[in-house]
Amino acid sequence: MKDFKFVIGFILCLPFASLAQSAFPIQIGPKKISAESFLQVYKPLVESDSITKENQAAFLSDYIDYQLKIVAAEQDKLAEQPDFKEEYASFRKELATPYLVDLPTLDMLVKQAYQRMKEEKKVSQILVKLGDNPTPADTLIAFQKIDNLYQKLKAGEDFATLATKFSEDELSAPKGGALGFITSLQTDYDFENAVYSVGIGEYSKPFRTPSGYHLIKINNQRPNSGKIRLAHIIVSAAVDAPASLQVEAKKKIEQVEAYLKAGESFELVCKNYSEDPYSRGRGGEIRRWYFSSDLSEELQDALFGLEKIGDLSKPIRTNLGWQLFKLVDKKPLLTYEDMSEFIKQKVLTDADRQGLIRQAFMKRVRIENKVKVQEAVKKAAFERMSVERTGSEPFLQEVIFSVLDKNYTVGDFYAHVQAQQKRRIKSLGYLPSVSEQSYLEELIEKETLQAEEANLESKYPAFKEQMAEFLEGSLFSKMTDREIFEKSLDSLSQAKFYQENKAQFMMPARVEAKLVVADTQKTLKEALDLLKQSPYPMNKKFSDISFALKESKLEEPAMKLAAELFLTMAKNVDYVVEISGHRDASEADSLSEARVNKVVAYLNSKGISSQRIIQKDEANLKAASKTVKTKNARVSFRFFSSSMEDVVKRFNALKPGSLEAKEGYFKKGVSSVVDSVDWSLGVKSYEAAGKFAQVEIKKVEPERIRSFEEARGLVIRALQERLEKEWVAKLKQQYPVVIHTAELEKILKN
Repeated sequence: MKDFKFVIGFILCLPFASLAQSAFPIQIGPKKISAESFLQVYKPLVESDSITKENQAAFLSDYIDYQLKIVAAEQDKLAEQPDFKEEYASFRKELATPYLVDLPTLDMLVKQAYQRMKEEKKVSQILVKLGDNPTPADTLIAFQKIDNLYQKLKAGEDFATLATKFSEDELSAPKGGALGFITSLQTDYDFENAVYSVGIGEYSKPFRTPSGYHLIKINNQRPNSGKIRLAHIIVSAAVDAPASLQVEAKKKIEQVEAYLKAGESFELVCKNYSEDPYSRGRGGEIRRWYFSSDLSEELQDALFGLEKIGDLSKPIRTNLGWQLFKLVDKKPLLTYEDMSEFIKQKVLTDADRQGLIRQAFMKRVRIENKVKVQEAVKKAAFERMSVERTGSEPFLQEVIFSVLDKNYTVGDFYAHVQAQQKRRIKSLGYLPSVSEQSYLEELIEKETLQAEEANLESKYPAFKEQMAEFLEGSLFSKMTDREIFEKSLDSLSQAKFYQENKAQFMMPARVEAKLVVADTQKTLKEALDLLKQSPYPMNKKFSDISFALKESKLEEPAMKLAAELFLTMAKNVDYVVEISGHRDASEADSLSEARVNKVVAYLNSKGISSQRIIQKDEANLKAASKTVKTKNARVSFRFFSSSMEDVVKRFNALKPGSLEAKEGYFKKGVSSVVDSVDWSLGVKSYEAAGKFAQVEIKKVEPERIRSFEEARGLVIRALQERLEKEWVAKLKQQYPVVIHTAELEKILKN
């Protein structure tokens, strides 16, 4: 830096004093800012090229203004206010969470899960259930049952046969206990451990999970299949539907398959045949990824057997009906680097793995926080637990354990036991059997955890730095809110500022106009015809909703179409729908209107306003068929939009960039077309440089001062700027800024 005067030239406009070299390059009132503190902010900005020779002076000025506000907050003792303390404690609790974890154990479990995910195991199980809070007698009976089945397996009996006869898992028992392929992070951890400790063709010893006692057999294994995305066409048919409907559904899905084999577009066939209103408009795409284990055993093989994007499955009978699938995308198992964060979150939310991490963490921090238990006192305290006492007995003051330098007495232990017993009775309705040792471990863990949390700043420099940043940032934010934002939102202050500075809030000359610009005269004419009056007609098709003859009730699949209509209106908030009711000549006159009313009532119930619906009774004037009466019992639809943008999209979908349309106020420089025409009321034509346009000027406004309501946003911003300048100037008088130039120059040169 050749000329340091350039860098700190801004000092001339501040009440700074240039003093001798110091370890503190900047002092603001009573606060001395060390070179180390300054460098923590300055160095990263220099390294990222955010600070250059051109903006270095501005940075120093902004830095000092920022520190002035922090000093003001510190002098006001803002951090001692109750609401600030509460916010600080809440943030500290949240920030402490990742520091209260045993990272080696977490890392081990994440790597273990990924290694296991590389293989999928085809599993069968035999389950003997255990209810919630089972008695010892219930547990013994369940164990005897599973052990008896284990002995039968050892004697050579078939696993699938035993599962069918004796397993209490209603879903898998009829299939010989088959669960299909599973992998890591999809079952209880104990179940997963058993799965990955048994070889192909082997079965496990009995083991317990919260569901009960299990025996499992590994039938096969394969590399992880990765994940797939699918599209489907579904023909609904409930499992218990009449045989005639089942046959009809099967014929329909076979017709779908025939069309697809003949080369018809999957999206088109889906739109015409699929009975899933949620995916039909997207060509049947299902918006999620599937792992093999997310699917039933029947679907696993059929769908993960699809190899190329676009491959189709055979029709498959599922609980929903008949489904035919298309492979949309397929990805292999990601690398450990790509998946580790996802697996980490799964591990941290898994109760069993979470328990292992906490156990390892508590073991470590008990050592680090020097937990000592006085065994003799503990033994005596356990023996005297049920003895009546007045509370003044000397032994209650004896130390039972210590954490760091803090002692906990027998009295503290007894108080903890009483509090926990009351809590358990209140939450459970009874007092479960809990040992004295368990109560003591609870108290030790609680106090050790508190000691660990209280000393995070001294143990972890990064935590200390993050908390310091939060403290400073919160002080700055609250002071700025108090001195600038809250004051700028006072309506009286705004009105006064506006009256004193009206000249700042000029509204430039402008016109209210409707502008339509096209690439050809033909496109312009077509667009103008459509844009004569809002709402504008849309070129959007929608299937008629059919009704049974002489009925106005919405049945399936009419309800599915009504649901799709609702989704269309909900997603396109500018749409208006015209609903036309029709009837056959043989039906009652009132039916066409009644059918419209049913659809309107459905849309209203879902939150679609009547203002967005046009009702039309066509009676029998527009028959769909002269021979098939049921085709006339229907409701048809036309869509309009209150937004010109939807009309623009309609044209530009066919030929990008062919149309532009805007309506509103224009000032000079916003549109070259509007700038080029005469600013007088009426319709103006324009043609130049391959553009054909029409401008309808509805109103002309000369330059004027904005009203207060029009200028409110500008007033607030300008008022905030003035408040900021006045506040900073006041702070500089209150807390003089002293720059130690030699020390600061030394920092800036490095």
